[in-house]
Amino acid sequence: MEICGSELVALAGSLSIAIAKKYCDEDLRKLRFFFNSIASNLAIIEAEGRERKK
Repeated sequence: MEICGSELVALAGSLSIAIAKKYCDEDLRKLRFFFNSIASNLAIIEAEGRERKK
């Protein structure tokens, strides 16, 4: 992936603002749980990949 950490932070912030303007609090809560689930799954997949390389 050809994007640095600061660019990812800026992108995440911009997307968060855009999403927050469009959806109500209940929908934002659902989206938060959804994106947290994606992040957790990616962390598990990443950790398993590191274990396989050992």
